[in-house]
Amino acid sequence: MPAHQKLYLRPSVVAQPLLHRWYAWPYLLAPQTGALNLRDRLLPIVDSYLKAPHIHDSVVADPHRYGAPFLDPQGAGQDDVQAAREAMVKDGAAKLQLADDIDQLRTLLREQALGGSMESLYPQVPASLRGRVELVYDTAHRPTFRFFESLMYASPAFERHGQCVSLLAAPKAQPFVYSSPVLPSADRLDIDVPFDSPLWDELFAARLEPVDVPGLAERLGIDDADLPAFTALFHATPPAAHTPPPAGDVRVRYLNHASVLIETGDTSVLLDPLIGYTEDGHEHFTIEDLPRRIDAVVISHFHSDHFSLETLLQLRTRIGTILVPRASGGSLADPSLKTMLEALGFPDVQELSELETRRIAGDVEVTGLPFLGEHADLDIRTKMVPLVRAGGRRFLFATDITPLEPALYDNVPGLTEAPLDALFIGLECVGAPLSWLYGPFLEGKLSREHNKGRRLKGSDAAQADQLARQLNARHVYAYAMGLEPWLKHLTGSEYEADAEPVQQAAVLGRLTAERGVTAELLRDRGERTWPVVPPNGQ
Repeated sequence: MPAHQKLYLRPSVVAQPLLHRWYAWPYLLAPQTGALNLRDRLLPIVDSYLKAPHIHDSVVADPHRYGAPFLDPQGAGQDDVQAAREAMVKDGAAKLQLADDIDQLRTLLREQALGGSMESLYPQVPASLRGRVELVYDTAHRPTFRFFESLMYASPAFERHGQCVSLLAAPKAQPFVYSSPVLPSADRLDIDVPFDSPLWDELFAARLEPVDVPGLAERLGIDDADLPAFTALFHATPPAAHTPPPAGDVRVRYLNHASVLIETGDTSVLLDPLIGYTEDGHEHFTIEDLPRRIDAVVISHFHSDHFSLETLLQLRTRIGTILVPRASGGSLADPSLKTMLEALGFPDVQELSELETRRIAGDVEVTGLPFLGEHADLDIRTKMVPLVRAGGRRFLFATDITPLEPALYDNVPGLTEAPLDALFIGLECVGAPLSWLYGPFLEGKLSREHNKGRRLKGSDAAQADQLARQLNARHVYAYAMGLEPWLKHLTGSEYEADAEPVQQAAVLGRLTAERGVTAELLRDRGERTWPVVPPNGQ
């Protein structure tokens, strides 16, 4: 029998990781936070839809309310939604039990941990948490607990059986991932293989090297009836060769949102990868534009527009090291990125503490700087502002920070002594209220005033300009943030020209222009090169 022709995975193929039919965003992936999100956010949305679908249909039809907690079934019937709900409850049983047990443990500590020893309370810890938490007091004698996170990923609540990847031949408009499950449809091919399986590496390696499609389909457990649809995801056209930057240059490519690729002659660093696909009707860089080898991926913080399993899973075999901020050590609202990524099958994940530097190559290194703001005043420590030095150039990625205290960066040794070649900063200066992301984790009621006042916001123009002055930034780049419709289902927003963050970008441009510094609002494709500075050059 002749061998099958080997084919390449098409660059337009979308691969979305799902957990219990919901898009696998980071606070759903971690067992403890996923438990509370499933019980207190996702199932209530489904129940609300099943009770009054007409209300949800009305809200979904209003484009100005995109991102609100209303379910869009994308053509599925009410019976389909009911069936999906039943599967969520059945397959998510361990998570739902964990959510109830977290509540029970909180009650136990509130009622019985009154300042004395907590040794006698360990036998009363609920079963799903026993041996997986430590009971502690803070220095004000308030009781709490911390998770041994590695043990949580080894517990039934990790629920690998609920993981699948949904493949689409090409991108399409979708509802917001926090509000609507991804229900089965005729244009999707859902493959029930856990995320840590090396079979996914085989599939996504086919973007670069051809593969025997029927053999791969068999290993992935694809039925004969689905084989034609799977085969249609491949073609015989090899990918274009990646063009490195010119010799002696440092090239910086803006991919989208907060994703930036820095390349020297033989080294590449990719920040906060959230990469789009071809054939989505928009002009931007895609996975096709990435190098075959990515020496380091740097993730600034835990939010789903900066940590994308969808992108990382497709790049797993191409990444050397993933650098993440050091976690706080098991607090509920602040899971460890390192522990999560290792549980998801990533082999080399390293944490950066504040002011710690990791050398990627001879002339490329990354330093993790402190990160203020954007987390609604919660004690979130899994966050950093990456400072990348490449070819003698310095680039600071201030992602979503709010520079509330200018003295912070004055205290970083050497940071302000030399000019910064470029400052990248987010101008999401309005931000969602605290409960929008962290609501399921909160214990006790929060007033409406405090909820609206504590926001997930970044800098405004004045703050960004002040930081640029402080760091002597020669160029300032503001992330697009909501101006990229191909990411709308992940960010929950699509700004008009008169939106406040867009207006703030214009203000920033005027402020920097007053002293001869350019500020640019990044969108679509963006690229700039800088000559490498010799070791003793200026």
